[in-house]
Amino acid sequence: MSHHFDSPAARADSRINISDIYLFAGEEPDTLTAIVAVSPLAGLPSPYHDGLQWRTFRSDTAYDLRFDTDGDLHADVVVRAEFSGDELGAQQLTLSLPTEPDVVPSGGRGLVTGPVGKTLPLDGGGRVWTGEAGDAFWLDAVGAAQFIAALKAGGPFRPDDFSTGTSTTAATNTLAIVVELPLERVSRGPVGFWATVSAQDHHRWTQVARCGRPNFAATFVDDPQRSTAHNDTTPDQDLELFGPDVVTVVEQATRAAGTASDPAGYARLAARALLPDVVPYDPALPASFGFAGVNGRGLRDDFGSVVYSTVFNFPMRSAVAPLADLPDGWPWLPRPRPLPSGPAVAVPDRQEG
Repeated sequence: MSHHFDSPAARADSRINISDIYLFAGEEPDTLTAIVAVSPLAGLPSPYHDGLQWRTFRSDTAYDLRFDTDGDLHADVVVRAEFSGDELGAQQLTLSLPTEPDVVPSGGRGLVTGPVGKTLPLDGGGRVWTGEAGDAFWLDAVGAAQFIAALKAGGPFRPDDFSTGTSTTAATNTLAIVVELPLERVSRGPVGFWATVSAQDHHRWTQVARCGRPNFAATFVDDPQRSTAHNDTTPDQDLELFGPDVVTVVEQATRAAGTASDPAGYARLAARALLPDVVPYDPALPASFGFAGVNGRGLRDDFGSVVYSTVFNFPMRSAVAPLADLPDGWPWLPRPRPLPSGPAVAVPDRQEG
């Protein structure tokens, strides 16, 4: 649930709330797999309004997988998923390569049209699957939030309290877009990857959500105005616009924990390590969101230990294991889980907007 409920708009409509993205080598040779998950807690009561989280994608909306292939932090290759119909079990997907991503209609090349919930072959190679799946995010988000709150309140720095071993979303579902693409269609060299959601507004797409590195919004821009600004912008502005947010959080964390001799200086280094908010990936190397560096993100990567070790300048340990129901092949995500009833799902309190 790394970006769950990160802005007022996302709380109001879970269909535009990107929770996570992943990027790793595809099952077929010379391919990559990109995953975008939206609508956290799908089918469960929303923590922020009277109603359920959506179990269908939103029509008249662009779900974009964006790849920067030349290092300028602007998308050079965009894969767009659009959906028609609103009835559960009857939605249709159209996947395309738009030539002008900010214009409606964008033109470009259509890759496939077909039903949600089925694996569909793509024109020119590759495949796509969309539908409801078990949430692949694994972190004791409630424990982490309580740990940080206790530290902010002046409590001692006790790293063993960071994780209780309970995954916050192990019993919940999301909606997912899983695309396997030939490298020739994207790049055989390094790329930067992020996802956006845009809605139609006067014949143009208006970007309403953005997601790159896991837990960035939840950790560093957990404020209605700042999270909205983050969702409105592009990665090339990240260090200038959101570097100060990262510096503030990391300086406070390391000062409270006593883990940096110069908290302000260390925080500036951390901002440069954590921004821009994209996932770098070189297909010539194994995918890993790990301590040796970030190269894509696999479904079993312990990103929480990596991110929060950077925040606290101290080796933080997650007591949560990768989810037992993660499959070893296509479409990579768990099957939808039976929805819990009653107060079985808890999410960390977030600032109201």
